[in-house]
Amino acid sequence: APRELAERPELCARVLEALRSPAPPDREAVLEWILEDVPYLSMHPGGCRFVQELLTVAGAAGRDQLAEILGPYTVELLESPHGNYVLTKIIEVMPAASLTPIIEAIQRYGYRAVARHRFGCRVLERLIEHCTERELEMSALNDQLVEIAEELCRHQYGNFVVKGLLEHARHLGDAIVQRLLPTLPTLATHRTASHVVQCALTYASYDCVREIVSALFDAGGPYSLLEVAASRYGSYVIEEILSIRGPGSREFVAEAGRRLAGASAEHWESDHFVRVAQRYGLLPPGAAANAAEVAAAP
Repeated sequence: APRELAERPELCARVLEALRSPAPPDREAVLEWILEDVPYLSMHPGGCRFVQELLTVAGAAGRDQLAEILGPYTVELLESPHGNYVLTKIIEVMPAASLTPIIEAIQRYGYRAVARHRFGCRVLERLIEHCTERELEMSALNDQLVEIAEELCRHQYGNFVVKGLLEHARHLGDAIVQRLLPTLPTLATHRTASHVVQCALTYASYDCVREIVSALFDAGGPYSLLEVAASRYGSYVIEEILSIRGPGSREFVAEAGRRLAGASAEHWESDHFVRVAQRYGLLPPGAAANAAEVAAAP
């Protein structure tokens, strides 16, 4: 029975080898034998890799059959620690225009819940990467995700979805940054959101990058530039300013360095701040004088 494939890796290898051969056996017969148990195999630790490989060797018609069989199981696959890999493989190998049933299933499940799901976030990342705005359903889904970008970037799984949007749906970068700006200095010090801010500095438009840097410069109190630079996660955001390229980027770096130079002794007690300051070519108070004394000593 096909379910034996889940427990017999040597049988899986033989079936895949046969399908890859220059003169494969009756592919339709092999697939017909497997199809009934494909959902079971997809969610089994020993069968999910076989189904992923099957999607790449089954040919266009076989691939379409597999995707059609698995379509109604989208939610089960999404929630499965093994099935989610099969679902992402379907997204990778199928034409984007044929992924509408998966997008619709995600909408019914709830886009927020999927984005915050341990495995669902991976599925959304692949959809964002492989679909374009020509698919109206994906366009609507992306817009919904942008609406909750600030919330998602604080979430241990949702932050990956926002980073995926910034990297692969760059036309949405401006809208995402506008959602983040009101709380940006706070986000810069957050364990997961700080990675999103770094990603925005890398992939957002130059105008957006300028707004992000301005927000960091203008913040005061516990989220001032100096406090962010002295924090565990925010320090990496301030370092990222050094990587900005574009008109005015040197001025950004110079201004950040000027502000960091005004740090108090308390800031210099933070190892995170010291690391950032050194990247900007700064030395702790008195370090330059001490170095000069050592150099002048006989």
